[in-house]
Amino acid sequence: MMHRRPHTQCHLSPALLLLLLFSRSSSAFIAPKSKYQTHNNRRISAINVEPSVVGGIVVVATGATAAWWIGGSKDRGNKAKYAEYEALQRERENLAFIQPKDEWLEDELSKYNGEYDPSGPILLAVKGDVFNVWKGRNFYGPDAEYHIMAGRDATRFLAKNKLEEETEEEKKIELNIAERANLEVWYWTIKNKYQFVGNLSGYDPKSTEM
Repeated sequence: MMHRRPHTQCHLSPALLLLLLFSRSSSAFIAPKSKYQTHNNRRISAINVEPSVVGGIVVVATGATAAWWIGGSKDRGNKAKYAEYEALQRERENLAFIQPKDEWLEDELSKYNGEYDPSGPILLAVKGDVFNVWKGRNFYGPDAEYHIMAGRDATRFLAKNKLEEETEEEKKIELNIAERANLEVWYWTIKNKYQFVGNLSGYDPKSTEM
């Protein structure tokens, strides 16, 4: 059974394409036998040129140039859009910036739950670490699914996979091994995604250790 040799694509610049076409079509430009004409007592060569050949090459070269320009325009447009996106992200990051510090009180976190400043930082704590989760505003911002965890210690919510407030009696029950393992997964997900900005005051590591 014969196997077809795979085709490869070659991208030529308009200038190179024109040069190749010109060289391959040289036989159409020059007659088999040179004809000579006399001008001012000098013998000059008369080149017979087929008009249709010249027109074809001009059309091909013009089309290749247009294709190159259109392709370049699309690439320039994509670069411009990306630059605009980058500028917008830097602006958002500046608006949501908060200065990290060694220790945060849980009462301090409540001021950064996304309700008071729609473009500002959103803080939450997990296993004693405080994170600025502004990049997840669509998850933790006002009216978002996980907003209940914003501006507070979200450790037990994550461990239990619950989005409801615990009763005072439930808060006294220690996390079991399965809940602690679940918390560990959440902790590393958040740690790898959001900015660490400090430690939560009063956190007891024994309450979540494996």
